[in-house]
Amino acid sequence: MYPFIVYMLRSYTRSQRYFGPLAGIVIAVLILYSYKPNPVMNSYAATAVMLFISCAWMSLSFLNHEHAVHRQIAVVHMRSAAKHSTGGILTLAFLTLLLDLLIVLYPWVTGHFAESPGVYRLILALIGHGLLGMLGVAIALFFQSSWVQKGSHATGMLLAIVILSLGGAQISESLPGIFHFLIWLLPPVTPVMEAMMKADTLSLAELLGSFAQALVYITLLIGFYLYRSRQRDYNKT
Repeated sequence: MYPFIVYMLRSYTRSQRYFGPLAGIVIAVLILYSYKPNPVMNSYAATAVMLFISCAWMSLSFLNHEHAVHRQIAVVHMRSAAKHSTGGILTLAFLTLLLDLLIVLYPWVTGHFAESPGVYRLILALIGHGLLGMLGVAIALFFQSSWVQKGSHATGMLLAIVILSLGGAQISESLPGIFHFLIWLLPPVTPVMEAMMKADTLSLAELLGSFAQALVYITLLIGFYLYRSRQRDYNKT
């Protein structure tokens, strides 16, 4: 699997499709920290949401950068479509982890916070960023070209889900009580963001509950994707 991940990283780098998502997150983070001092967890909550958006964008560009013929050859070489899909997810997880570390450590190392975040808040920030980043990855899996052939439709649907995810709190308040359960269908961006913002006052159990909600959502999406990937024809573009 390691050689395949290296191959995918080189292929994605050569395609230069990474530039848009990477430039977007870098610019957004630099603008956020252009003034200092900044509150610790509120800033981390904001950059975690930025990472969610960037990872969804990056994942879609990553999943679509490989030519259909090259993809088919890779599947044959690995002898399993599921292994090919797993390798792609692991590659995206590596990229997400790298961005997670850079975004969390940057303001701390450069002294942009009003106070030292401390080990506890740094760990929470790393977990929160990682979860929202992987949530963006998991959602984008279903909008690659082998699933949704028309790129404009895929981009539009992914953007709609991202917007709905960010507006989870407002949507929850506007839904009648009988339909309130529908909020659980949305990606849990808002619960993680709010937990990070209130990390200094919430109990550890409440924080872990919000993080667990995102982890379960990610696991279900990736699990369903891997199940379906075994049955899909990778000759489709």
